[in-house]
Amino acid sequence: MDQAGKAADKEFLVDHHDDRRQQKLSHGPTLIDNNIMLSKSSLWIAAQGIAVVHNLMLGAFTAVGGGTDMIINGVNQPRYTPYHIPHRTEVAGFMTILHGDDRIYNNIFIQKCPVAEMEEKEDMGFTMTTNQVVGTEVFDEYPVYEEWLDQFAMDRPANLMELSPYHYSHLPVWVNGNAYFNGAKPCKNEKSFFEADPGKTVFAEVEEKEGKYYFRTNVGEFLKDFRDDIISTQTLGKAFEPEQKFENPDGTELILDRDYFGEHRGLKTILGPFAKQDSYEKIKKSALEG
Repeated sequence: MDQAGKAADKEFLVDHHDDRRQQKLSHGPTLIDNNIMLSKSSLWIAAQGIAVVHNLMLGAFTAVGGGTDMIINGVNQPRYTPYHIPHRTEVAGFMTILHGDDRIYNNIFIQKCPVAEMEEKEDMGFTMTTNQVVGTEVFDEYPVYEEWLDQFAMDRPANLMELSPYHYSHLPVWVNGNAYFNGAKPCKNEKSFFEADPGKTVFAEVEEKEGKYYFRTNVGEFLKDFRDDIISTQTLGKAFEPEQKFENPDGTELILDRDYFGEHRGLKTILGPFAKQDSYEKIKKSALEG
């Protein structure tokens, strides 16, 4: 998958380690939409410029803010990685990963596993933190766009020494319209979201019957009338480093108005990968592996 494209679309990922989607050392724009992710770790984000839209996730975001720099002779060494000319393979430049620049809209987060303390791990020389809390709370330390922009004092002449810390700080994130169940946690900056009553338990599981596989969940019972807007290029904007829009491969506007099955979404849409409430009752998967 090239950096300016889809990393996962309409996939059904079951409960084993290899189903964790890894986004590493990419500047985006990268779209992950309309997936069912049942693994303990849903998405590894050692990257930036990621849009996560209309997914159902039982696992956590992990490696957020890490996994991109290496410690060499006791010194942190940022890694420079390429970004590309929009919709082409030619390299436009090289830059380090600042983290952030992510968009997280209209997803359903369900805390599946008990939460252990966060710990640092090393993978191929890269250090990262293993978060186990499902949801967007892991982005609490990231600014919203207005907060990030205000740091640069655009209304007066620039003092480069004064501004230098902000040039190396995290990029903003956009988080809105998500739903949280079984203790999954929202980002502190999320304005509109659905959080279930702690006394209500949601399940999402795979069941085999006569050689066929079914996805079963009661999440539709709890979403009720909560709806959010259709997500499009206008919502997602441009990835920071390549300055490329989240758009279709031919440069036309991206409109995420189709669900996992290709069904059309209304002007106000239900959250997660399905456009209809009854789709959450029992979904047949006859070609499911694992």
